Amino acid sequence: MKNLLLGVSLAANVALGYLLLQDKEQLQALRAHADSAADKMVGKVEQLKGSVTDDPVERLKGKFHEGRGEVKDAIEDVREDLAE
Repeated sequence: MKNLLLGVSLAANVALGYLLLQDKEQLQALRAHADSAADKMVGKVEQLKGSVTDDPVERLKGKFHEGRGEVKDAIEDVREDLAE
């Protein structure tokens, strides 16, 4: 019974994933959010590296990357709101 439920759950997840990937606008939004999340993560790592090495330029670069990620998120949110 457990294997049957796992199989049904897996099939439902595959079907849902397929439907999500078919919607190009939603896929584009997911890519945009992933891109902005990557920028934020790079920024955090650069800031940490700057703090550890006591390098103000590295910290500043990190803040720039993090801010760029936040701006990308805001732009994508506005784009999604306008699409609705």
